[in-house]
Amino acid sequence: MNLFQTPPQTIADTQQALKAGTLSCRELLEQCFRKIDAEEDVIHAWAYLDRVSAFQQADELDAEIQRGIWRGPLHGIPVGIKDIIDVKGMPTRAGLESRDETPASQDAMVVANLRLEGAIFPGKTETTQLACFDPPPTRNPWNKEHTPGGSSSGSAAAVAAGMCLAAVGTQTGGSIIRPAAYCGVAGLKPTFGMVDRHGVILLSDHLDHVGPIAQTVVDLVIMLDCMTDQATYLPLLVEPVIEPPRIGWLSGFFSARAEPEMQLALTMASDELNAAGAPIRECPLPSEFDSILEEHLSLMQYEMLHQLGKDYEQNREHYGPAISDVLEAGRGVSQERYQACLDYQNTISQIMRRCFVRSEILISPATHGAAPDTTTTGNPGMNAPWSLTGFPTITIPVAVSETGLPLGIQITGHPDKFDDLLKAAQWCENVLRPGYLEQIKQS
Repeated sequence: MNLFQTPPQTIADTQQALKAGTLSCRELLEQCFRKIDAEEDVIHAWAYLDRVSAFQQADELDAEIQRGIWRGPLHGIPVGIKDIIDVKGMPTRAGLESRDETPASQDAMVVANLRLEGAIFPGKTETTQLACFDPPPTRNPWNKEHTPGGSSSGSAAAVAAGMCLAAVGTQTGGSIIRPAAYCGVAGLKPTFGMVDRHGVILLSDHLDHVGPIAQTVVDLVIMLDCMTDQATYLPLLVEPVIEPPRIGWLSGFFSARAEPEMQLALTMASDELNAAGAPIRECPLPSEFDSILEEHLSLMQYEMLHQLGKDYEQNREHYGPAISDVLEAGRGVSQERYQACLDYQNTISQIMRRCFVRSEILISPATHGAAPDTTTTGNPGMNAPWSLTGFPTITIPVAVSETGLPLGIQITGHPDKFDDLLKAAQWCENVLRPGYLEQIKQS
């Protein structure tokens, strides 16, 4: 399936068409529902759809434009919401059959913020069961025999297939970056705590992040601005970033885990960035980093059992094998071990700041390789370190594998210098995206 028979529709471009009157909110929503009607029976990106409410929103927003009212950057933009996040009037099923079907009585804070900025919600996107590792019904739009990744499976697949222009995901291990990379779109895991989690099913108090999935870095920033209502980052990217960033290449841990095709894609991307003017230096990881996946897993197991244990005991027959394994393993994590994980999290987060002494950003593979088959959601090992440290990370697609699936890199920034990450990611995308789109045309 060639997703780019026509260029992907971006929020930034669509804003201009809506403001110019060459496109209406209803027409835009109709375009998205045509994609849903054509592909949903195969892709299964949506857990719940509400056409009536969505078109009512579109008509109201069109009427506001006629009256000269422009709510914000997402006025009339269809946005998918991962089905562990409450949307007023829609059930939150979280991929679990035993969940109460009663519609949410109010929006999650992130949804309320998006609604204020004019976003339209066609429905809820599929997630793996309680955002864990059991494979979802969703398929990768690039090849239906491959996974879209997890746990923000439907969010990434819906954006990649053009069913919505952006979506909201969550990440405890690798659940924003990995599915975005597998589906050939952009994803942003913000700095820990940047996006409010009220109204989101909590899995791990010290690991859970909420972030956007979209087509481009600019679209990610538009979404983030609207999701947070605390800061405005878009002005940083209004003019194309000219100054090349200083880049640290993370070797060792990441290189050893990447498949040869992923290693080649990262090397070629790095060569292209360097040729465009970005100085790239190898950035060795501290020895303390070696145990980061073990520490992340123990912390996640303990906190997920704490959050979900009661429901698990009452509805165990509805829980899949992967999430059951995580919760059962949580029983073996002692309070002392849990505290040691928290201490490690604080220590490694401080130590990793040293990697930015000579670099604005760090680059590494977004995944081990291209999307595997549908029996798995893929390995989150490339992403879990940044969920544990809380460092902000962006993925952008850079290459197409021999099997015709996208490959992405992840760009990580200093937790206290978020502006630097956004500017650097846009610069990298400006350099790498033309070549990536050309590969797609030829594939």
